[in-house]
Amino acid sequence: MEGFWTIEIGSSAGDYSGGVLFFKDGKIAGGDAGYYYLGTYEMTGDSAFVATIHLKPFIKEALSAFKTRRKELTLFLEGSVKDANHATAKGKTDGLPDLRIGVKLERREESVAA
Repeated sequence: MEGFWTIEIGSSAGDYSGGVLFFKDGKIAGGDAGYYYLGTYEMTGDSAFVATIHLKPFIKEALSAFKTRRKELTLFLEGSVKDANHATAKGKTDGLPDLRIGVKLERREESVAA
């Protein structure tokens, strides 16, 4: 899963967001227009993975895909890699127990120079 990916996030709150993620050595970093993301991932099978991603606002009034403002959230995702450049996941977040999350990932680059 290593590389530079775009992420599309939808939720049962009825909103949608997109951003970017860097996957490397079990770690995730990225963000969108109002939040930055930090987390971890682990391959749990040939194509299965789990990820925990912390979302932290850097623009106070930015609206998340979960219709929250000024709220730090943690996403708990379980997903599968469909091919070398596509993955999907479903999950939940802390603090919003009834919320359902769907995620679509697309790898844009295999590696990024740092």
